[in-house]
Amino acid sequence: MQRRARLIYGAGDLTIAIPLSVIAFFQLYFMTDVAGLNPALAGWALLVGKAWDAVNDPLLGIAMDRTRSRMGSRRLFIAVGLVPMAIGFWGMWQVPSLPQVLLAAYYSLMIILFDSSFTMVHVGYNAITPELSHDYDERTAINGVRMVFQLVGTLGSIILLTVIGWVIPDPRLLYGVTSIGLIVLMIPPQLGVLAVTRGLRRSQPVALTPARMIRETLRNRPFVMLVAIYLFSWTSASILSATLVYFARYYLGRPDVANYLVLCAQGSAIVFMPVMVRLSRRLDKRRAFLVGNATWVAATVGISLLPAGAVGMAFVLAGVCGMGIATAYLIPWSMIPDIIEVDQETTGERREGAYYAFASFFQKLGTAVALWLMGISLDGAGCFPGAYLGASSSR
Repeated sequence: MQRRARLIYGAGDLTIAIPLSVIAFFQLYFMTDVAGLNPALAGWALLVGKAWDAVNDPLLGIAMDRTRSRMGSRRLFIAVGLVPMAIGFWGMWQVPSLPQVLLAAYYSLMIILFDSSFTMVHVGYNAITPELSHDYDERTAINGVRMVFQLVGTLGSIILLTVIGWVIPDPRLLYGVTSIGLIVLMIPPQLGVLAVTRGLRRSQPVALTPARMIRETLRNRPFVMLVAIYLFSWTSASILSATLVYFARYYLGRPDVANYLVLCAQGSAIVFMPVMVRLSRRLDKRRAFLVGNATWVAATVGISLLPAGAVGMAFVLAGVCGMGIATAYLIPWSMIPDIIEVDQETTGERREGAYYAFASFFQKLGTAVALWLMGISLDGAGCFPGAYLGASSSR
């Protein structure tokens, strides 16, 4: 694959990274401290909204594999999903004047709208990856470029939120304006993907029935093991992401450094991404995954043992976490195309949509479970700060 095409395709991950990162780091915080929703209700709103993915992701992935289109089923689903995805994302960052239960229901509906359309874009984009190259190491390189852009998107969205926070002190207005700015950044990368993949070889629609496709996909033992590992690692990453803002504000006593702590962890992950690509080539992907996660475990244990007010050491350990974050992003996604190739040789069918749909489902399930656990834990601990009206929470 040519370098220019690889970069354009890799940049498409900005569309995926921007909403996922803002949701992981700030959605629960926004719902409790800005919208004023009870933490338990916020946790349930997130879980109910994400539970739709249990139906949404597999069905859309299977529909994609069975769709015939002149522009290619993957590209068709991307094109159709972009506009409703933007509308749903905007709606998640508004604060309508509603009673607590209705407010929770509103956020659940916005999450369902966003997740349904996001799945079309996310799965369609991911399912193109195996068609770009059949070389084992080049796939890792392609996914390495993707993950760098994913981390850049994460970093950029947090920076944008921080910079706009300097100008707009009202948290409600801040998140509303920032959501519009992020939407402007989310759409163009996928338009570039649609352009650079025009004329790409299109897989034939799968002849298997939907029920059999589900059975065959979930019977693939290597795939099940991979997504199980990914579910646990991504859930851990999501818990860490959601915790950092609360950790800085309520434990370190420094709400002004919350976003910078997040930026440190994500910026470090960008630095470690090429390191993990090289390590996976030298050691193989399995050993590289073990090394990266061992470092991550050590760093997170260190964070949990920090005394209150240890801001400097918190930044150091957040930076070390970057190696584990890079590992969680890179290795699982670079292994899925290998599994698809082996499955095609065994069954004669190519089912990128089904495989990436289930991978997407487990990714979002990890985020949902993490945020639900956070909400329930905050409520159980008696922590209900209410609507925080100061500007420091978003800086």
